[in-house]
Amino acid sequence: MKIGMFYVNECHDGKHDRAYREMLEQIQYGEELGFESVWLAEHHFNEYGSMPSPAVAASAIAQLTKKIDIGIAVSILNFNNPVRIAEDYAMVDILSEGRLKFGSGRGYQPKEAKGLGISMENSREKYWEAVEIIQGLWSSNESFSYYGRHYQVEDIVLTPKPIQERIPFYYAAISAESFDYMVEKGAREFMVTPTLMVLDEVMRYTKQTRERLIQKGITPDILLNLQMHIADDPDEAVRNVEKEMQVYFNRVLSLIPGADGQPVPKSYEQFAEVAKTFNSSMDIAELDKAGIVLLDNNKNAIDRLAAVEEAGITNLSCWFRMGGMEHNKVMKQMKRFAEEVLPYIKKGSAQKTGQ
Repeated sequence: MKIGMFYVNECHDGKHDRAYREMLEQIQYGEELGFESVWLAEHHFNEYGSMPSPAVAASAIAQLTKKIDIGIAVSILNFNNPVRIAEDYAMVDILSEGRLKFGSGRGYQPKEAKGLGISMENSREKYWEAVEIIQGLWSSNESFSYYGRHYQVEDIVLTPKPIQERIPFYYAAISAESFDYMVEKGAREFMVTPTLMVLDEVMRYTKQTRERLIQKGITPDILLNLQMHIADDPDEAVRNVEKEMQVYFNRVLSLIPGADGQPVPKSYEQFAEVAKTFNSSMDIAELDKAGIVLLDNNKNAIDRLAAVEEAGITNLSCWFRMGGMEHNKVMKQMKRFAEEVLPYIKKGSAQKTGQ
């Protein structure tokens, strides 16, 4: 299992120059520590995430690093013209010398869609049309045309082309329905996170989906994104991040469909159910027990991560910086994870592959 880092890059004090500087320093340090990838999330109009253009951040990271993969988790395809998305990330692939891993989603925050003047109706249909256009432009050696219900593209030759013959293309799968889409579409890569389901349920769907894809002749590359913190014991791990995690969960739960009794767009009903389940007095320790986060000592963390690898996870993105956590605290946690957990996960993965 390959181990990386994840960033939405929350910024609660408005000092985005500091937030970006710290993120870049952490990523450079992560590469030195042995992390193999970094994953960036697109968000708009609030302190929950400060990367409206992950392509810009990815290009900066490409110039500051030498070998880590640069992943997008995710680019919200419905928020931009798919031709422009294809162009931007072709440039990222070139600037990174072929290190791009592209993750895609349809978006879920009504405030973002409203701010961009985009309807959330028919979002899944629009998303899959955008997927076909981006993949078509990247793979076609001649002019490409597409005539869909929502997008039409005629005789376009993408210039420049990506370096990679095929850019890994991850789909976000967070609901039971989306796992079925992974099988229907023959997904070679997809990503999961315990958001709408607890971890055991996510892993059950992941394992089942992997088995169904293998029956179709596809062995998928599967990314798990997980918030985590390692300490001497589980209680200390909870105490260390309880404040930051309360900030994070309170903020994100105010942004999802159905928050504060707002209307819920069709196909986003599960998000609204999550909004009803949680409240401002949520117990962070209970979230850990449910596997929604990983807050533990090093030995238990190794065992828990070995279990997700057994379920078929091939890539893990570690979310260390959540809730506006202080820079030094993040750096210390990255170092501790790299020293106390990472070698054992890599050793176990090597033994499984006979290396």
